Amino acid sequence: MYIYLDESYNLKDRDKKQFVSINGFMAADVRFLFKKWREYRKPYADKRRRIHAKEKHYNPLREKAFELFERTDLLVVSVFQVIQDIPYNSAVFAKGRLDFEKLYYRLLIKLFKVMHLDEYREVIITVDNRKHKGRMGKEKFRLDILDFLRNEFTDTNFEFVFQPSATNILLELADFYSNIFYRAYMNNDESFLRDCRPRIYQLKNPLNKLTDLLE
Repeated sequence: MYIYLDESYNLKDRDKKQFVSINGFMAADVRFLFKKWREYRKPYADKRRRIHAKEKHYNPLREKAFELFERTDLLVVSVFQVIQDIPYNSAVFAKGRLDFEKLYYRLLIKLFKVMHLDEYREVIITVDNRKHKGRMGKEKFRLDILDFLRNEFTDTNFEFVFQPSATNILLELADFYSNIFYRAYMNNDESFLRDCRPRIYQLKNPLNKLTDLLE
């Protein structure tokens, strides 16, 4: 099983919900996805310009990403956390400020727990390099996640890697799914997901109690 994840968040616009989300997809075979996404993105490929889901120029590609979701055995995944709902005296705040990396770590753990990863013999997880940094450091973060996965799902082999989305077009596809959820969360409108619920792993506000932050 292959899993590709990207982050999206609103930490600045205080007129709207402040949140962090991690979104992407999982699929048993990514060869078809790679081929189709490469075909879809070809008219937009330009070495001087990175394809990024948030730019209006790539709106047609967002529609193609959703089309792939509807047509394949791809499963979309998303974990979403409103910042104001996290207990202020929890470990993800340090000296009154949010530690993005600690929050990211705990959200990943909560997401992985609902994804039934013990059903697979091998899981390869590829995550876009995070823009927000914290105190853990990339390698410690990676090893801590691997330790959790191997202890939680003892019969599954795991790989966990960070990559820039600019070097992996399947991470680019995950960026488009992340942007779809970002828009839904920002606008408080998830109606477009109604018919797709059986093929979505979605977890909302899993860290609203101190006991939720103990991992």
